Amino acid sequence: MRFNKKNPACAASLTFVLAVPAIAADGAGEGFLEGSTFKVLNRNIYFSQDFRNGDSALNPQTGEKKTRRSEWAHGVIATFESGFTPGVVGFGLDVRGQFGIKLDGGDGLVGNGMAGNGIVPRRGYNFDGKPKDEFGRVDVALKMRLFDDTELRYGDVRPLTPVVNTSDIRLLPQSFRGGTVMNTSIKGLTLQAGKLESNADRTATAHRGDLGTAYGGRFKEADDFVYFGADYQLNDRLRLRLHHGRLDNVWNQAFLGVDWNQPLREGLKLRAGAKYYRTRDTGKSLMGDINNDSWSANVGLDVGAHSFTVARTHIDGDTPFDYVWNTWDFYLDSFSQSSDFNSPNERVWMARYDYDFAGLGIPGLSFTTRYMRGTDIDGTKAGPHYAAYQNTRDGRHWENDIWLGYVVQSGPAKDLSFRIWHATHRVSGDHVAEANLDELRLIFEYPLDFSLF
Repeated sequence: MRFNKKNPACAASLTFVLAVPAIAADGAGEGFLEGSTFKVLNRNIYFSQDFRNGDSALNPQTGEKKTRRSEWAHGVIATFESGFTPGVVGFGLDVRGQFGIKLDGGDGLVGNGMAGNGIVPRRGYNFDGKPKDEFGRVDVALKMRLFDDTELRYGDVRPLTPVVNTSDIRLLPQSFRGGTVMNTSIKGLTLQAGKLESNADRTATAHRGDLGTAYGGRFKEADDFVYFGADYQLNDRLRLRLHHGRLDNVWNQAFLGVDWNQPLREGLKLRAGAKYYRTRDTGKSLMGDINNDSWSANVGLDVGAHSFTVARTHIDGDTPFDYVWNTWDFYLDSFSQSSDFNSPNERVWMARYDYDFAGLGIPGLSFTTRYMRGTDIDGTKAGPHYAAYQNTRDGRHWENDIWLGYVVQSGPAKDLSFRIWHATHRVSGDHVAEANLDELRLIFEYPLDFSLF
């Protein structure tokens, strides 16, 4: 594999990660290597968006309107996770080297390299420039374990909570620079908290990126994101969740969720869940006045290999439901492949069907289709930071997603997977904040685990 000499970060990333096991073996105490893992994930993605009905996107380099985006890239994510040194207090180290190579996509086809558009970064400030041929970075986190039930980390961390859910839906994973703590001393209860000081985007080639919001961009004055939360698994049927996050000088956001399932008989199970977010501006209110209450509820039925789900989502407020910059899956039932279905005052219905082909003797093959319809979008009272919605009084849109995936179950290619994701998104009324488009993603992944002993 060739590396650009003008961009040695990619080569340095891989060299450093591959060297970690040898370094650790030379000086680590008992338990550091014995509990360690070393994994390499190969990920290949083709990402295409075809705009319809006269819609288009701007080329960030030239300003030219384009009716199509198309990118193809290969990523390698090498992860070393150590065990802990022995004793009441144990220490460890996690290192992740990640780099990508653009396989296809010229300046006229590559997206803007950040947020939801694209998998290849662009050069220059905020990635606004020519697409990179090669890119990568190294994430490092120190960790400490106390009494076998409490773990602290500092460095490049990847929290997964309803108020900050680190993204890994493009070529390379996102990370944050900061500290986290997790405790599981009470059976069924998981407590976690953290303070995040900066962001490394999923297309970033460096750390220390500013924090911000998905719809408002990043802010120098947003110094940190502080969060805490509790998940309680009461039994195998009921889970309760309570979380809170504060984005400095932007908002306070609280989350409450419940998930329940009830087996009815062999091969038949009833499911239900509800989620609620309360978001209010705070401090300097960098995103203006925010008074948003968003909730969703779902009910589903599993019948053998078939799963059926319907859901309802309400966005109550004159701003969209917003979330931390470049993260993904904010736990409302409306999230989809192309659109978030989270516009001001929006009402959303969702119907979903899943099928596990193990029911036909083909384990590893799965199929999903879902249809979302959003109505009543009204952003006429949105502030200047959400100006894209201000001309919408009666906006509507719908989306249909079709997903097909397969994971090899045995043999030399065990765990090799491919996914085909297709989305059709159409807007109507006076909804101009989003576009008519057809989106296709082809995703191939091949994980490799290496034993150090």
